[in-house]
Amino acid sequence: GGVVRLRLVDFDQVTLSSLNRHATATRADVGLAKALALRAALLAIRPGAEIDARVSLFNAAAAAELLGGPVALVIDAIDDIATKAELQVHCFRAGLPLLSALGAGGKADCGCLHVAPLADVLGDPVASSVGKLVRAAEPAGGDW
Repeated sequence: GGVVRLRLVDFDQVTLSSLNRHATATRADVGLAKALALRAALLAIRPGAEIDARVSLFNAAAAAELLGGPVALVIDAIDDIATKAELQVHCFRAGLPLLSALGAGGKADCGCLHVAPLADVLGDPVASSVGKLVRAAEPAGGDW
């Protein structure tokens, strides 16, 4: 059971200053691409899993290639608001389910987790900023 097929997309590298933000990276991973470091860590936990690690920057032009094929769920942990909005729009248009991390930085109480369509999220400045960009791209609205 569990997840056996996963695609990881990240253009960045593990740095010494970012180790505190990575659940699996160690000093030995510094300088490696984040996607490849995470792939190695996950394969150590679940040998035999199918993990497609792509060292690539997500953007609207690359979306179809990076998110092509069967997709059960897209998980967004993108830092850049404009890029986060591009992912939201692509998933909306392609009918892909999306779980997006928004204003979670520095939060420690997982009981405050709010799962809702983006349009229903209140009091989150990141969600508000992303929502404005999504509405500009999808003026007809929708269940985003």
